[in-house]
Amino acid sequence: MAQDTTKTVSQQKEIDAVYIHKKTESREIKEEPFNVNVVETKQYFNSTLDVNQLLTRTTGIRVREDGGLGSNFNFSLNGFSGKSLKFFLDGIPMDNFGSSFSLNNFPANMAERIEVYKGVVPVSLGADALGGAINIVTRRNLNYMDVSYSVGSFNTHKAGLNGAYTNEKTGLAIRFNGFYNYSDNNYSVNVEPIRGNIKLPEQEVKRFHDGYSSLGGQVEVGVRDKPFADQLFVGILAGQNDKDIQTGVVMDQVFGAMTQSSNSIIPTLKYKKDNLFVDGLDFNLYAAYNSTRNHFVDTVGLTYNWLQETTPRSGGSERQRTQLRQRDGESLMTANLAYALHQDHRLSLNYVLTDFKRKSSDVEQPNNVAYTMPQRLQKQNLGLGLDSRFGALRTNVFAKYYGLYAESFENISQTQTPEYAEIATDQGNIGYGLAGTYFLLPHMQIKASYEHAYRLPEPLELLGDGLFSIRNETLTPEKSDNINIGGLYAFTINQAHNFQTEANFIYRNSTDYIRQEQGRNQPTGRKFINVGDVRTTGFEGEIRYNWKNRIFSSVNLSYQNIIDKTEFTTGGNLSGETTQPNLNYGYKVPNIPYLFGNFDVGLQLPKVGGKGGAANIQYRLNFIEEYYLTPEQLGANNPDMIPRQFAHSILADYSIGQGKYNIAVECHNLTDSRLFDNYRMQKPGRSFSVKIRYFIQK
Repeated sequence: MAQDTTKTVSQQKEIDAVYIHKKTESREIKEEPFNVNVVETKQYFNSTLDVNQLLTRTTGIRVREDGGLGSNFNFSLNGFSGKSLKFFLDGIPMDNFGSSFSLNNFPANMAERIEVYKGVVPVSLGADALGGAINIVTRRNLNYMDVSYSVGSFNTHKAGLNGAYTNEKTGLAIRFNGFYNYSDNNYSVNVEPIRGNIKLPEQEVKRFHDGYSSLGGQVEVGVRDKPFADQLFVGILAGQNDKDIQTGVVMDQVFGAMTQSSNSIIPTLKYKKDNLFVDGLDFNLYAAYNSTRNHFVDTVGLTYNWLQETTPRSGGSERQRTQLRQRDGESLMTANLAYALHQDHRLSLNYVLTDFKRKSSDVEQPNNVAYTMPQRLQKQNLGLGLDSRFGALRTNVFAKYYGLYAESFENISQTQTPEYAEIATDQGNIGYGLAGTYFLLPHMQIKASYEHAYRLPEPLELLGDGLFSIRNETLTPEKSDNINIGGLYAFTINQAHNFQTEANFIYRNSTDYIRQEQGRNQPTGRKFINVGDVRTTGFEGEIRYNWKNRIFSSVNLSYQNIIDKTEFTTGGNLSGETTQPNLNYGYKVPNIPYLFGNFDVGLQLPKVGGKGGAANIQYRLNFIEEYYLTPEQLGANNPDMIPRQFAHSILADYSIGQGKYNIAVECHNLTDSRLFDNYRMQKPGRSFSVKIRYFIQK
């Protein structure tokens, strides 16, 4: 009898040993029908990397910078760049948050993960993205503190502060994020200095007027887990930066006194409630008002060269005498309503309204009539989507409305004396698409998507920046037909060797493609123009390997063939007009890399230095094939080539106290290679940095 009882108890123990495997948020996102990559940031919390530097390791992404810390950059994803891509912070559009809140200012340990949508963008994000979107998801820890500081080459300093406090009884919560960045950016470059009208032999010099500092933060106070709201927060984002301007759009343009600065204040409101009024009805609301002030100063009447030699210049400026002030204001509201029609069918409705206005003034040109002209851009996006599951098949069908209203002005003078007239544009477009994914096996997934999308011009493109980007009131919306086909497969060998593979094919056929014009000798700046028809085909693939969570490695490669398919150039007013044959027809669009990749290998060493200690070391390689700076039809001996590049980096960190105390050392561009980006602008050489970090969590 006792034996039978023992057997029964043993059997009961076996029955009670139930293992629950819950999918991570990242895994759930990867299983969506959209072509999406998820960048986990936790392993980089000890590094000095910013969000841009993390993303440039992702397939299909190139972040091309004009220089060092704080420099202007061009973000490219699958051939789309600039404003064709949309950026979000916790699902909130960041279009006009100001230069302080750009991706190269956000430290890696500010984010929990980064979602990279390629091609089709979910209705829930609600934006006029043409080629994809980046969504930075900030950390969701309820109670924690994360403080870090780093120092590196070129007198570079970075500090970060992130934390949250939540009273579980009352639901009262406070969340905060902050960062500070500074660098002299006085790295060496190889140039041919110009003395008078003579170009001297190439030599190595240091950048001498390229300092940058930025300070930004976000504080939110509110309640959570209440009957009336799952989350209700009011907050404020505030940021400020100061930047010396060393070069123009090419290295031959050198400045020694020109500066610009910016500051932003953005009050915010967030509200979230699931099961609003009825079960299955979820509601999200975000509202903000962005007030940004930009200031450009050029009041020194000298011409500089790379040897810091100066010659007097008429007009009392280096370029065009100005103390331009721009006061930008933008109202933003985004609302998302989702309803579960059935356990396998979910309907989503999203609405986004942005209303941007600019006022300009300049004490150097107090009577400039252009500053009295309207500068406004209002956009509305409405999206409706249905997400459905049919066994192993999941689909998402959607439609989007894009509304644009703009007020600007044009020069109607037939003489050299400008005469301006107000103009307005009011138009709407309808986009649509379908995305689907099917699981052939539990760990083998195929995806396909199609979208007919529009992308509306942004304030910078339409109104310029008053310095290096010229106003172009004739810009029209981009439109594109996008196709993505891909697959993912994960498998394990001998329970120790874990592999993940992913491959994608992309096709983009874009009309009225917007990019910055390519002319080299334009001292007054470059316009954003509609190229016309651009066709992109490409492939990308990645393989990841992990051995017992000790050794990890990945390799990815991206190829994109971006061809100008416009037979005739167009211009004039918003309706456009044919002017002349396009000499670049059938050739690659210049100044865009077409083949690039990354290789990483790392070693994780737990329990180093005793209990609670751990160490990591990682080697990273970035490769870019040579590409044309100017149109390739100039011939095989075209000197305007950006050469093949290899960038090597080593990162190592050590932690004790179960991750409470951390120190990291890094070396970037280990071989001190010459690295280039936009318009052959030379990037920093070899650099070193050290970072200390303190982390506690309740």
